Amino acid sequence: MDAYLVLHHGARWTDVYRLANSGDVILGRSSQNQIVLRSGRASRQHARVFHQDRGWFVEDLASRNGVFINDSRVNSQHPSKLTEGDRLQVAGFEMRFTHDLARWAGPASTAVSPDGGDADFEEGATEDAMQLGDDFSPDPESQWLDIVSQSPAQSLQPTQSDARRAVRPVHTIAAQTPPADGSDAASHSLLQMAFAMGRLECPAGDWEAAATLLLETLAETLASQLPMAEIGLYLFAADQDLPLPRHVHQRAGHRYRRPPENLVRQIRAPGAAALLARNVLGDRHLATADTRGEIDVESLVLAPLQVPIEGEDAAEGPPRPARGLVHATTGSGDASLAERDLALIVTACEIFCQACQSLHQRHQLEQTLHQSQQTISRLRKQLAGRVEILGRSKAIADVQVQIAQVARTHAAVLLRGESGSGKELVASAIHVASERADGPLVCLNCAALSKDLLESELFGHEKGAFTGATDSKKGKFEAASGGTLMLDEIGEMGLDLQAKLLRVLEGHPFERVGGQSPVRVDVRVIAATHRDLQEMVRKGEFRQDLFYRLHVIEIVVPPLRQRGRDIVLLAEHFVASFVQSMGRMPMSLSRPAKQKLLDYSWPGNVRELRNVIERAVVMAPLDSRGPHEIDTADLLLTPAQEGGRLTPPPVESPATVQPPAISLAELERQHIEQTLQSTGGNKSKAAGILKIERSTLDRKLKRYAEHSGKS
Repeated sequence: MDAYLVLHHGARWTDVYRLANSGDVILGRSSQNQIVLRSGRASRQHARVFHQDRGWFVEDLASRNGVFINDSRVNSQHPSKLTEGDRLQVAGFEMRFTHDLARWAGPASTAVSPDGGDADFEEGATEDAMQLGDDFSPDPESQWLDIVSQSPAQSLQPTQSDARRAVRPVHTIAAQTPPADGSDAASHSLLQMAFAMGRLECPAGDWEAAATLLLETLAETLASQLPMAEIGLYLFAADQDLPLPRHVHQRAGHRYRRPPENLVRQIRAPGAAALLARNVLGDRHLATADTRGEIDVESLVLAPLQVPIEGEDAAEGPPRPARGLVHATTGSGDASLAERDLALIVTACEIFCQACQSLHQRHQLEQTLHQSQQTISRLRKQLAGRVEILGRSKAIADVQVQIAQVARTHAAVLLRGESGSGKELVASAIHVASERADGPLVCLNCAALSKDLLESELFGHEKGAFTGATDSKKGKFEAASGGTLMLDEIGEMGLDLQAKLLRVLEGHPFERVGGQSPVRVDVRVIAATHRDLQEMVRKGEFRQDLFYRLHVIEIVVPPLRQRGRDIVLLAEHFVASFVQSMGRMPMSLSRPAKQKLLDYSWPGNVRELRNVIERAVVMAPLDSRGPHEIDTADLLLTPAQEGGRLTPPPVESPATVQPPAISLAELERQHIEQTLQSTGGNKSKAAGILKIERSTLDRKLKRYAEHSGKS
């Protein structure tokens, strides 16, 4: 039965030496040994592994530092039998004895060196291989200290300094450069490969073509540095068995043969390390037979390639099965592949994989950038449509001219107009046409928040500034930095908060609520109101200095009733927009419907018109197979109004006037509901008209709702 000694080098590769039944295997520092231990702790002939009576045994050849099996020292007078999975510890190296290579040569684990017992060191001997001091600095000739597992003719004679220098830890050998012999040429070749791969571009977004070019560069590098080996490079599709090699390098008169399937599955396992195996002749687990049925492979290297695939997330994650392989072999009579060859292959593979990862990430970034550019372009078109001010009337034409004049300046703008007339749309048009178009547009309704909340929304707050402030928060000014801030219903802002706003508008820094650090922002402010600020200044309800600061440029947005035929133009636009967004059949407005729209005074302005058209589209018949015409019956205008004028109640003579048969509470309720209806549901405005607090209004409405639910 085949047996092996397996040595793990950290997580980068696994070193395998096949034990053949034909003879003894000597381990030690001498270059005449079958396994050469380049360690100052190793004796010249340290241990012997031999086969006897259908089993394998290890013998301590009177070494200074002993031989250990599973941390127990071997009696130098009596050989110890090796069993499956035993840890053989010699001169600071730890090897596994196994008959099942797949069990121990899979995903690597960091080897643990033995303590070494209490044996004395000869003069000049160093500490344990796994316990190096911080002052360790080997000379160039002793950098590559490892288990060599070579025939005597190929082993390197250790220098005298080897016995006096600390060896490299097994788990860090993989990070070292190859030894001096040929290292300059190898390093130069690897450097050239790295530069060539770094310059490679993904051809026309074709990731598969880019991977092929990278693989060709890897093949050229390995072929130039390993001329004595046959090399095969493989790329796998997902869950695919061993395919045909993508690239093959073979010498004249030699034939490359693929690795056995069981070994490929072993190397492709998630987290598997590269494998170096020597003394392979005749082993069918490690090599495939030639046409005569013979195994003539002397040594081999199998190294996994972690190649990303198209559409896969390039981010790091748990280990994945290898998507490629590098397979190198030498034949009978040829020099065995050594650690420096393995180091070259592993380093080249890592450069290749890193180049693939970088190219794949760049390809993903390019795709994401392209998609983002398309999204931005589409959103810009949609935004341009949303901020487009429709209308041909003179009133709206004057507004469009003013927008064009003020957009490219940094002057503050005050928008005045009735609620729903489109002040926010005008602010958006100014922002889009300005140099700040790439910055944010932030809108805040000052009437929708109480004084304390409004200050926090405008200037932000620090954690713990007030009850409920569990985290720090940026305000609207910081959020709009570099862009535009629209303050709607600026007339509803309190006087004390107006003073803080004035300082910010004059260029002074501000502090968050509860904060002490000054904050500077670059914001253009557009204020909007439906109230007469000049009258409020005269009444002392608005700061005069703030009014002058905001009133640099004033744009009056006309109400819809003053825009004539623009009403029909806007209605047709809303019909087309809602039909498209709802996926309905084409619709149009009848002539009587258009006239009805023109006759109405639109107290709710464009907002009311939009809502009326949306309802008409939603309530249109679903079974219509052709274009539907919206008629007057489909336009639900406010019943309490006719022709834009409130219908007065009939006047009765004093003799006929009867007192209302309702309670005072019910009368109050009706009055509140009518006031809310007149303000379009704006509770803050309704509370102002009723001269009560907003909280009082909320409490009354809640009580009315509860009473209605009980009845």
